[in-house]
Amino acid sequence: MTAQILASELGTLIQESKRKNTELRTTAEKALQDLRSLPVTSETQLTADLSRRPHFISPFLIACGTHNAKYAFTGIACLQRLSVSRALPRERLTEVLEALRESVSLSHDVQLRILQALPSLLQNYPVEVKGDLLSIALQICSALQTAKNPAVSNTAAATLQQLVISVFDRVVSEDEKALEIPTNAEVTGDGRSVAVRPAAHDAYKVFNDLNLLLTGEKPTFIRFSSIPSTSTLELIEAILSNYGRIMTTHSEQVHILRSLLMPMIIRSLSDKLSFPVSVRIFRVLNLIIRNYLTIMPSECEIALGLLNHMLDPGASPLWKRALCLEVYRGIYSDSRLVLEIYNHFDEQQGKRCIFGDNLGAFVRLATEKPAVIGLGEYSTAPATHGTSKDVASEQAVAEAGALAGVIGGPVAESNTTGHHIGISIEWSSLKTPCMEHLDKNEPPTLPETYVYGLVLTCITNVSEGLAKFILPLTVHHESRSRRKSKGDDLSRTESESASAAVGDGYLSRTQSYRKKTIPVNPLTLTGHSAHSYIQTTCNLVSECWPAVLATCSTFLNAALDTDYYRALVRAIQKFTQVAGLLRLSTPRDAFFTTLGKAAVPSNLLHGNISSPKTPTPESGVFSNAKGLLSVDSLVNQASSLSLDRNRRPSHEISVPTLGPRNLLCLRALLNLAIALGPTLQSAWSIIFETLQVADLVLAMSNQQSSARATSTPGMRTDFESALEKVEAETTAVQAAARRLFESTVDFPNDAFVELLRALCTLLHAGSASESGQRTPTSVRPQLLHQRRVSSISLSTENNARDAMFALNKIGELAALNEERLSQYEPSESGWSIFVTELVRFSADDRRISSARLLAADIMSRTVKEIAQQSMADAEQRNEVQGRILAALQTQISALHGEDGAYDTYDDTDVRIHQVALEALRSVIEQCGEFLISGWDSVFSSLLSVFAQQISSTGDAKSLQVVPNSYKRTSVTQVKVISKVLTRSAFGSVQLVCSDFLAAVPDTSLSILLELLLKFCGQQEDLNISLTAITFYWNVSDFFHSRSDLTTLPSLLSQHQERDKVLDIVQQQSQQGNMATLWLLVLLNLSNVTTDKRAELRNSAVHTIQRIFENHADEMSPETWMLCLRTVVFSVVECNLAVHKGMRGDEHITKDEIKAWNETNKTVLSSVSSLLATYIGHVSNAPGLSAAWSDLVDYFRAYFDCASHALGASVFKTISGVFTKIERPDLIGTVALRKTGTVWKEYFRYRETWLANGEKNQEAFLSYAEAFKSIYRLAGDVIDGEVPSMLINLEACVKDSDGEAYSSDIDHMTPLQVSVLDCLSLVDSTRPGLPAVLIQMLSRFTVLPYSVAVGQEKGVPTFVALSKASMDLLQVITIKHIDKGDIYVGGAFQLAMASLARPITEKYLWQREGKVPTIWQKATTSAVVILEAAIPHLHSHSLKADTSKDIWSQVIQIAGGITGAKISSDNPPITVEKDESFDVKAFTTLRGLITLPLGSSAIPDSLRRSYTRKLFETSIIHLPMASEIPSLTAAPLEDLYKIRFGHTNDPEPVLRTEMAFVCYTELVSLVAARDGTAERVRLAQAAAPYLILRAALTLKAYIADQPLRGRLPAPETQRRELVFTLKELKTLKSEPQAIPDAPGVTSTHRKHLHRLYPLLIRATKVARRDAEVFEHLVGLTDIVGEEFGLDDE
Repeated sequence: MTAQILASELGTLIQESKRKNTELRTTAEKALQDLRSLPVTSETQLTADLSRRPHFISPFLIACGTHNAKYAFTGIACLQRLSVSRALPRERLTEVLEALRESVSLSHDVQLRILQALPSLLQNYPVEVKGDLLSIALQICSALQTAKNPAVSNTAAATLQQLVISVFDRVVSEDEKALEIPTNAEVTGDGRSVAVRPAAHDAYKVFNDLNLLLTGEKPTFIRFSSIPSTSTLELIEAILSNYGRIMTTHSEQVHILRSLLMPMIIRSLSDKLSFPVSVRIFRVLNLIIRNYLTIMPSECEIALGLLNHMLDPGASPLWKRALCLEVYRGIYSDSRLVLEIYNHFDEQQGKRCIFGDNLGAFVRLATEKPAVIGLGEYSTAPATHGTSKDVASEQAVAEAGALAGVIGGPVAESNTTGHHIGISIEWSSLKTPCMEHLDKNEPPTLPETYVYGLVLTCITNVSEGLAKFILPLTVHHESRSRRKSKGDDLSRTESESASAAVGDGYLSRTQSYRKKTIPVNPLTLTGHSAHSYIQTTCNLVSECWPAVLATCSTFLNAALDTDYYRALVRAIQKFTQVAGLLRLSTPRDAFFTTLGKAAVPSNLLHGNISSPKTPTPESGVFSNAKGLLSVDSLVNQASSLSLDRNRRPSHEISVPTLGPRNLLCLRALLNLAIALGPTLQSAWSIIFETLQVADLVLAMSNQQSSARATSTPGMRTDFESALEKVEAETTAVQAAARRLFESTVDFPNDAFVELLRALCTLLHAGSASESGQRTPTSVRPQLLHQRRVSSISLSTENNARDAMFALNKIGELAALNEERLSQYEPSESGWSIFVTELVRFSADDRRISSARLLAADIMSRTVKEIAQQSMADAEQRNEVQGRILAALQTQISALHGEDGAYDTYDDTDVRIHQVALEALRSVIEQCGEFLISGWDSVFSSLLSVFAQQISSTGDAKSLQVVPNSYKRTSVTQVKVISKVLTRSAFGSVQLVCSDFLAAVPDTSLSILLELLLKFCGQQEDLNISLTAITFYWNVSDFFHSRSDLTTLPSLLSQHQERDKVLDIVQQQSQQGNMATLWLLVLLNLSNVTTDKRAELRNSAVHTIQRIFENHADEMSPETWMLCLRTVVFSVVECNLAVHKGMRGDEHITKDEIKAWNETNKTVLSSVSSLLATYIGHVSNAPGLSAAWSDLVDYFRAYFDCASHALGASVFKTISGVFTKIERPDLIGTVALRKTGTVWKEYFRYRETWLANGEKNQEAFLSYAEAFKSIYRLAGDVIDGEVPSMLINLEACVKDSDGEAYSSDIDHMTPLQVSVLDCLSLVDSTRPGLPAVLIQMLSRFTVLPYSVAVGQEKGVPTFVALSKASMDLLQVITIKHIDKGDIYVGGAFQLAMASLARPITEKYLWQREGKVPTIWQKATTSAVVILEAAIPHLHSHSLKADTSKDIWSQVIQIAGGITGAKISSDNPPITVEKDESFDVKAFTTLRGLITLPLGSSAIPDSLRRSYTRKLFETSIIHLPMASEIPSLTAAPLEDLYKIRFGHTNDPEPVLRTEMAFVCYTELVSLVAARDGTAERVRLAQAAAPYLILRAALTLKAYIADQPLRGRLPAPETQRRELVFTLKELKTLKSEPQAIPDAPGVTSTHRKHLHRLYPLLIRATKVARRDAEVFEHLVGLTDIVGEEFGLDDE
């Protein structure tokens, strides 16, 4: 492509300069002649040739020197293209650059071309373009930068920057090879001479000149034109930002920074420069401060001081103050830089207080214009004449009264002037910072509040930076895997979406309990590598916190939008946390107080006292009774607003509430309490006082907010939007509060007691008289229905609300600290305070019912949890139980005070009953081990939750547990009085079954089993039923430990009928027989396996399995077999009956069938697991073989259902059992043979499967896996059945469904993998099996070709299977290659045929998959197999037909390898790689088959077929149809007939190299060798095709060349002709291969005699082609030497 372009450009120059510039025309013609004389084989070769011809670029240089724009444009374009291709002669680069410089003054197009050429020159000639040449290049750019055309000027500036960057890139590369490159110059650096290397020297000179330009001095190295200061500064900025390592490690560059750049910047800060220059100076200064502070501390100190000075009022214009603040914003975002600056300056004596002065400037700036930022008593939303949507939303809340008196009093009036009041992202920020306005000539119009937004950002950055540094240091690094900083916890607290779920009475923790300690004080880490920075941080906080607090306080009372306000609160939070972690209590408490005032302003207290009670009942305090920190707060507040929205009270009173900003500050306060909790000590009072007032305000404001929203219809939409914000913020506050209490788990005892006392103080505050108010209110939604009361005084409401608030918090605190309360002394852990306060409160009848119930519930729950924990601690168990006994007795007495019928209970009775049951469970838990009598009443109480009770006497008739156990009916459905009571009662059952079974009398254990069965049968709660199943397992373990199971056979062996067996088991169980009780457990569970709930029946099956697994080792073989037949087989039989019944039921849904299939899978999986695990244990048991045989009969019966799902379960069972059996005699020959027969019978239902359309992958996979297990165990027994079994496996593969969401093109399906594993497993040494395996694998090999085009979706493609089958086919065939039956039976021939098909159909069949493709895999396998097989083909006395068939396939393979049916219109991209692969394969195959093909046992027709294929593939240019005679009958007919010539250039075949290989092979076959008969036969078969092949090339030359005249023949035809002539010349043909020509005798040149007429004619044609003529003359000379006379 480059040659054509250059030729075109040279032609243009020649044409345009014919009469105008003789020199240019002459040199252009010479260059064009040189170009045409070059052999253009590739771009690389052309580049190399041109670079070696220095005079080639002369016309382009002359064109540039003419100063003619047209000539110069062409010349520069060509030079640019040559430089890109690296084709410029290196010795003329100076002239090239001079030519470019001379053309600088020409047209804009020429100038742009020059700029395009320069980067490639520096990039492609880095060694040459340096020093003066580099100076010229930079000078050109600088000159063009002054052009008047903006496009040229801007392009020149970009190009100059690119060139400068490339200069420093060279330095980077040079530094990496510093030891290999010597220094070549010395420059000045830090007052001394510094030796530098070439690239560093260039960089030094360039950077020095740029700084000289900036200071107004004359450059010393580059003759720069007048470059604007802005461009120079941009270049310096690019260097400093990209090459910091060079600037800090090269002392010569540091010298320039100190001596030139920094003095200029310091001067510029004081000068009144233009905005573009100032912006760039600030950008450079920002880079220096951030990256080069350590090497220039004094200069940076001066610059930072100037920046602080510029922040003072009147010191600088607004845009300059903004630039200063943007610089500080970047500094504060890097905590490391902040601490370094503070350490370098503020902490050092005699240095400037950089940060102190800066933060002081922030204080002054914040109060500079209070009206602009909307400074007031409280924070308000920013206001403007055109209020944004967010502001309007907050405005709506304010007008509705939600924010009245909270965030600034009355709403501000609309600003009629149109100016913005306050700080908002909308108008106080810029999309592009000032420092990024590089395209502005004048400073942008800045909002007046922009600088205030920057101050806020700086405060945020400094807080965030300090927190990121300090917080990780406070973590106790217990282990590598558990390192987590509290900063991460805090961050997670802030971002957490706090949706507080309404629980079931127990608090779920967001993180697991772990032992922590007080956060580490970073100041104590004296050995830490960053301890100096820690001390610096402490000093910074200690000295600067007043300024930070003053600034933050000012902005907290300003008009900020939501984003700025949130950022400010987050900054306060971070700064406070850092102070707290450093144990700086003064700044910590100061910031705590500030946040508290912002969360709940002081005027809310007055509003709380003076606000009268509203008459609407729904607005009572109990709508928020659980308090702000509870789960119900948001729900109650939102529901109250929703209910009251359409009601209007008789009068409106302005009731204050908490707005989003108050809640935000409150959440920040909670987050800080979480982070600093253990260190707060008395500071808890600030937190709880704030929370208490906040909770009260929310409780009082709900109804008033709704009324105001209703009274202003025009504001409804805005109000609802604002309300959503409030609700979201409230939810976040609740989440933070919840995490706060969760964090108390990690408090030390003294910190925990301080917290508990603070909460109890709140409880005492609500002790006013509440007599007469007995109606319960909404306390716990999960326990009580919500009710409303009226006529409650305001003080009563507030006191009750405070009590509920305190109770909920105490309950949460106790629930999270149960371990603490149980493990430590009461005085230490706070247990004494906890019990005293709650018991007294719950017994006080002056309290309302809801509060008392809540207190009792908290006590009961806490006691139960602590008691449960105490059972695990034997040392403290008695002490803990004694500690809680008094409180428990008080609770139980109160709840059991009244008696009544269950059917008359109302909601309150049910709740009381529930608590009573919980109390009963607590009594059992504490005293169960000492409880001897009374178990009948205990069980009666528990059974009372069911509709049908039993008598307290325990009548046996009423205790029938499983009346129809062996009839396998579903469990009798049991009705319960209340679902809640069921849960409570079941908790007691759990306790008994878990801990106190030993205390239950033996005669009452059958009642316990009945109770468990009733819980299984109840339909209200599935979880209870499942848990009851689990307890059967525990009970069975207990029974087994006290029983002798060996007595079961003697008790039951005389009775074979199942009903009689059940009666005996029932009678013995009621008498307390432990063995029958254990069996009764299994029988009850087997009854549950027919329950209509799939989860329950599956759980029952698993439990039966676990019980067997737990005790099977201890059972005798007889007992084990008894249980197997009595329980396990009965479960199987029952399940089978269900499936058979379902198949005929039209009302059964697919989901039900699927669920029962899963149950069947579970049942059979359990059977498999049990038999597989304990088959060795019962190997001596009588009847094991018969039991397995019976189980196989069940399997056969499952097949009648014609379900793949059931079949899969059956075969998995067989596999699971047989896998664990090591000896076949454990099962017996008969049972093994029966198993194999049943395995085969599965395919009797093949037609039914196909009709049903059921997915079969899992079933067939299990089928194949079962074959492995059966064959491993019964290989000898089923030896004769293996071929037919393999047929079934093949059917599995063919009938299988496609894998969902995957393809088997590149990877086999699991079924295909398993089937191949089966074939690999089969012992192929068995008679007849090698042939069977080879044939089966051969069919697998061609299986992909059976899938029709377009049918691939939903069916397997078998591509990966085919490839894997080839591998296995190769292994098995080679393994049995010496066996004659694989040849005689046709197996080997089939294998070759199956491999030949992919080879011959390459490129025709598209689904190849990943490399290697099918045809490549087949090629490799075929060659490897033939390599092993060919020596054996003649060792077996094969029939002629068999031998011919085999060799026919071999020749077919050879033809497939050499040939390829490729369309030249759309050839594959891998055709060259594929050709190389085939050439290599054919080379190997040729060495294997050449001599064997000459055997007399192989007919001549096969040899001719082989050589004919070689001839056909050797054709490079397809001849005309008339040129090819009959290749089989008379290949040499019309040998000397010449066709008509033509001048078109025929395209060569795509696989040219393979054609030459086949051509060479033809020559090799005809060549004289050792004269053996095999060689002679091959030569005779190949000779006609070789002569014809050479004649085709000669005849084409004779016919076409005269028409071409002086034009040479096409390259490919010429190559073919020369190759032919050379091969004919060197060939010494086999004497017996070619008959003598009439009248001529010759030994080895007979092929030339046959071609002599064509050689003569070709010689006449080739007189103008020296090379061809020379070859032809040489051949005719050889023929002349051979001419002689016959003897006659």
